[in-house]
Amino acid sequence: MSKSTTILIIALLLSAAPLTPCWGTKLAGEFLTTGFGARALAMGGAFVSIADDASAIYWNPAGLARLEMSQLLLMHSERFGGLVDYNCFGFSRPLSRADGVAVAGGIGLVWLRVSDIAFTSHLDQPGEDFIDSNGNGVWDPGERRLWRPDRVRWESDNEIAGFLSYARSLNAKTSLGLNAKLIWKEIADISALGFGLDAALLHEVSHNWRIGLNIQDLTTTPLYWDGWYYSSESPSGKYKVSTKETIYPTVKLGSSYELPLISLSGKIGFALDCDFKFEGLKDDEVDFSLGKMSGDVHVGGFYDYSNTIRVSLGLDHKRLSAGIGLRISRFSADYAFWRDADIDNTHRISASVNFQ
Repeated sequence: MSKSTTILIIALLLSAAPLTPCWGTKLAGEFLTTGFGARALAMGGAFVSIADDASAIYWNPAGLARLEMSQLLLMHSERFGGLVDYNCFGFSRPLSRADGVAVAGGIGLVWLRVSDIAFTSHLDQPGEDFIDSNGNGVWDPGERRLWRPDRVRWESDNEIAGFLSYARSLNAKTSLGLNAKLIWKEIADISALGFGLDAALLHEVSHNWRIGLNIQDLTTTPLYWDGWYYSSESPSGKYKVSTKETIYPTVKLGSSYELPLISLSGKIGFALDCDFKFEGLKDDEVDFSLGKMSGDVHVGGFYDYSNTIRVSLGLDHKRLSAGIGLRISRFSADYAFWRDADIDNTHRISASVNFQ
């Protein structure tokens, strides 16, 4: 690795430290931690140093500079027994390739939706909504609520992030990437809007060994909430909501190694990623923690037969993931499985197509 590249990597790593605030909101950007692309998720999310398809928009936008063709990628996932719909779209395109410098761009969308959420905070009628034991006309702690589906407000939670990506190679081995992203959330009559930036690097140490870095929400990402919350505790029946959340930076650092298996007409690969967060999460929420900093480890491996069939295994949050993919000409289809014994297993399907 050249001296200049080493300095650049160290500078990017250190840049996250002074930008990390001592305030913010835990898990404000949790819906964006999953990522997208069934192929990447089958490897437990250990993809920041691979980033060789349109899902690089999320994992490492610097990887877009290495793609030689345009690609469209779609993913659908039903999580936790169908309670959560999770859909992703990614489109990448090389913009120019001259004098050894490659430039590429991309757009992406992540949409999480939870339907049929029951809101009961507005229910205040004695005899219809609760048993008024002391006859004071208002619900008091300990008094039994009555379940009346026809009086419940059924709402949905929508969380959407749009990405605009730019990547540029510095030389044959190193590329940089940048994301500008817009985040929008809505639940009932309350919505939030925010804007953030990601900065990334991808470097090829040797022909088979790569390292990747992606600093998500580089300068922190503010979310501004506004709307009305309906509650029987308010004299007017509703409260005005106007508040701010902040998404902390996350430093995704990873390395991968590929080895050809000529005797088996394919290759194998291994990847190790770690997500460093600064939200003061507890040990039971992450893989490890040290003061305000915590980390999640992602491990993955694959066997690719003749650039046609790929089988993958991984560990994500200490849970097993696995998947299989099929590539025919310019078309690819992938399936990923994520095991969660506490809630329910998650299935992910994605498809992509390459074109000029």
